[in-house]
Amino acid sequence: MPSIFSEVLGRPVEIPEGPQRIVSLSPALTETLFLIGLKDRIAGVSHFCNKPPEAREKPRLGSYYKVNYKKLDELEPDLILVTTGAQRRLALELAEKGYTVYPVPLPTSLHGILDNIVTVGYVTGETRTARRLAEKVAEHLSLVRGQAEGRVYYEIWLGGPVSAGQYSYISDALAHIGLENCMDNHREPWVINPDPSEIKECDPDIFIYEIPPYSPNIIRQIERSLSERGLLELKAVRERGLLMLPPDSLAHYGPSISKSLEDIVLLARGKSPVHTEARWHRPAENPTK
Repeated sequence: MPSIFSEVLGRPVEIPEGPQRIVSLSPALTETLFLIGLKDRIAGVSHFCNKPPEAREKPRLGSYYKVNYKKLDELEPDLILVTTGAQRRLALELAEKGYTVYPVPLPTSLHGILDNIVTVGYVTGETRTARRLAEKVAEHLSLVRGQAEGRVYYEIWLGGPVSAGQYSYISDALAHIGLENCMDNHREPWVINPDPSEIKECDPDIFIYEIPPYSPNIIRQIERSLSERGLLELKAVRERGLLMLPPDSLAHYGPSISKSLEDIVLLARGKSPVHTEARWHRPAENPTK
């Protein structure tokens, strides 16, 4: 039985050779499992695992932070995959309860995303397949490297406006395609309630807004928030509109992030996206009414 050391747990984790009942509580790791051919070995996922679409057919047994232990025990998993960062506490909780859990590092760059693909293959016994997937994603990323230009402001609604700081794979991904993140001077992963004056001073050429999962009717709320902060008056918004990304685009650090980046490049060039439902959106004239 392989023994793989976990920095988060501070000890080796004994993992069955070729685990057959895998539970993934991270959308990015779930997507990776499907893409390396382990669909039939996935016993359960979190409520937020929606990529690929087949992931929605798997039993759902928890959120990003909590798990239904009754359902988990019924699935009898021989391996549980989580990430670090916000899921670190959950990883420790699962380990204390005696489950075989392996926390995969939260990436801070595109290189980290590629590394995690290989790590998932390593702990599941599918290293060669995972390496091929990582190479394929890397090749796709190379095609969009430096293909856009200008300053960009990215925001997602997580109960309030949140942007990506310097220490995040999102900022690294935007830099990869040639865009300068307005929040890149913040040496942190996330910027909560970013200062409107800082955004205005940056005067972005592109304003990206990612719709959060399970919030189909949130666009009006987003527009009101932007209006209240005076951000609808930005030149980028007035001239081009908001570049709206569907859920699980940049906020999803699975293999498909390369496709989201390609669509951003295409839209920035005035072309149509080919992988997602990303689109330009003209905000309502009076969103506060």
